[in-house]
Amino acid sequence: MKTEHELAKALKEMMSSRSLDDISVSELSKKCNVSRKTFYYHYHDIYDLLAQVFLDEKIANLHLANNIDDLINIIWAYYQNNSRFIDATINSAGKDLFSEFVYNAIYTTITKFINKIDTQKLLSLSTKRNITRFYAFGYSNSIVYYLASYKNRTLVGLKNCFTFMDDVDLEISVQKAIKR
Repeated sequence: MKTEHELAKALKEMMSSRSLDDISVSELSKKCNVSRKTFYYHYHDIYDLLAQVFLDEKIANLHLANNIDDLINIIWAYYQNNSRFIDATINSAGKDLFSEFVYNAIYTTITKFINKIDTQKLLSLSTKRNITRFYAFGYSNSIVYYLASYKNRTLVGLKNCFTFMDDVDLEISVQKAIKR
């Protein structure tokens, strides 16, 4: 476990100053004082290691989000604290790993929001999942698109991606599903 942790930490650190395409397994292994064989014992390739980084990665304070605005603020803070690493990921073949990471974080949080709205537990699990997937997919893809497409990124710019949708829309969606 220690070797995997060291490799993941080193990769994230290296990606904070250069692109993933410029990082070799040899260089990464040397930085961690392990052989290439050791790297390949644990990982198929550098993208496999990047997947591990995102499996272990957490967004600080995500559990504190009480509404969509909080959620976006918390994800923005995570981006600000990890911008070079995230930018390097977005500009590599590992972009989908970051997209999935953001999707999963939003999915978990939207599920919490829906459970707060559906206090009487009237929605079926299937319906909850459908609503959650819809919102998580929309928000996560919009966030990743914004980060990948805009050079001058700001919290206001990110929030402008969501001016058409907010907590009221989520509540209306849940209430409509309950009435069906």
